This record gives sequence, structure tokens and C-alpha cells, in this order.
Amino acid sequence: MEADQQLPPVGSLHTHTLPRSHQRYLCYTRPSPHNINLCVTNVVDVWSTGFNPEKLEEHKSAHGVKTTEEYHTRTREAFQQAAVSLTVLDNTIILKLSQDDLGLTFDLYKLPICEAKAEIQSVMFHLVDQVRDLQNQLKASEESNALNFEKTMQRTQRMFLADFDSKRKRNGSSPVAKKRLVGESLINPGSKRTKASTGVSFEDNGLDESNE
Repeated sequence: MEADQQLPPVGSLHTHTLPRSHQRYLCYTRPSPHNINLCVTNVVDVWSTGFNPEKLEEHKSAHGVKTTEEYHTRTREAFQQAAVSLTVLDNTIILKLSQDDLGLTFDLYKLPICEAKAEIQSVMFHLVDQVRDLQNQLKASEESNALNFEKTMQRTQRMFLADFDSKRKRNGSSPVAKKRLVGESLINPGSKRTKASTGVSFEDNGLDESNE
């Protein structure tokens, strides 16, 4: 556990599969402000550059690298583009970044069993932490999406109800029919209905003539 606490944090990661044997290897970096180590493991053995300050400066000079940050950048980009090749020997792995002549080449040496166990343990818990962080991010994203969906549905419902209410008011805006008064005309509301003509009463005329 003490060895695990002294290890620099894991940086870039890349899973590499050998073309012929189809064996899989995990390549990763342990970057720090003034140093960098590249490691490769098959989860049984671990190979590492094991750079100390002197070896790192020798490697920089041999490959024309000016700063440690350049190692970080070029390694990260090569891992992202899967521009990695491995040559596995007995106790050594040759790791090359990019497939051109300007690629960086590293010689990695197999670590003793106790150091390899600490490396594998550290990488395993790093991956577990990464998975947990991704799960938390996914959960937070799902909760946020669900909340936004609920707000959108509520807003849509309010807009629909407001539109429906507006249409209902427009359709019902015609004046309410008044109660028709007795004798009021159906054709021309507000005016009295004219009574139908009853004609001439012959009986009244006959009475008037007899009286004469």
C-alpha cells in the first residue's frame, strides 16, 4: 500500500492488441511535472521505462525532445490515435509512438514481482475510480435530462391550455341572445311586431245601414 501511495497518478491510457497473437496489453503513462514513465502490462507482468532524471535527459537528447510536457502531449495524442506499436521480447518491450521515422521509441523493462503488484493494484483502482466517475456523470446527466423533460412538458401543457382558453374565449365572444319580449319582431329585433290586418267587418256595416 505504501508503494501504491508513492506512485505518480496514472495519465493517458491505451489498450493495444498484438496483430498475430491477439494478446492484449494496457499501455499507460505516469506523468509528473519533471518526469514521465511509460508502462505496459498484461495484468500479470509490468514493463516500465523507469526513467530517472539522468535517463530522461538522455532520452530527450536522443529523440530531440525539449520539454517533459512534449512527452505528455505526444504520448496522449499517439494513444488517442492508436498510433502505437509493441515488440514483446523476453524481459523487454519496445514501445513506439506513431508509425513514422520521427516516432518516439521507448525500451521498457520488466519490473520485479513486488513492484508489478503495486503497479497493477494502482491501475486497477484508477480504472475503478474512472468507472465510478463516469457512472456519476451519467446519473447526473440522466437526472438533468429528466428534469428538463418535465419542465418542457409543463411549459408545453401551459401553452396548450392558454391557447385553448384563448380560442374558447374568441369562439364565445358573440353577444348572448337576449330574451325576446312579448310582441317583439323576430326579423327586426327591437321593434314591435305589426299585427296582421283583419279586413273589413261587414257585420258592422250592416248594423250601421239598418240604423239608418
